[in-house]
Amino acid sequence: MTIDPSEVMRSYIIDLECYNLAEQAGMFCEALKEAVTDFPDLFDGMRFDFYAEEPYELQFIWDVGDIRAMLTFKGDPDLSTWSVVCSRKRTRGAIGIDRSASCRRFLQSLSSIRALDSKE
Repeated sequence: MTIDPSEVMRSYIIDLECYNLAEQAGMFCEALKEAVTDFPDLFDGMRFDFYAEEPYELQFIWDVGDIRAMLTFKGDPDLSTWSVVCSRKRTRGAIGIDRSASCRRFLQSLSSIRALDSKE
């Protein structure tokens, strides 16, 4: 069964009390739902964690081995970021106004790091 990260995120977003954080995460979640179809098995086998310190910050985290993919939404949207890290490579980007482009860069980065990890 393929994991849909947007469905996992959505269940947490619904319970948020801070509209600003919920709106940011919700818009990224919608972009993720559309883009993840191009990366069908990307999140399979990854452990999910969620942290919230409303109204300041939300974090959606997926881990597998030493790979960590993280979405961080801040009270100030200009500070919201995505990151994908492992022991050999780190990538990070802003979650900008163009959520689709930010989402695609996040997924491409995760895909390349997972591919790198599977070669070793």
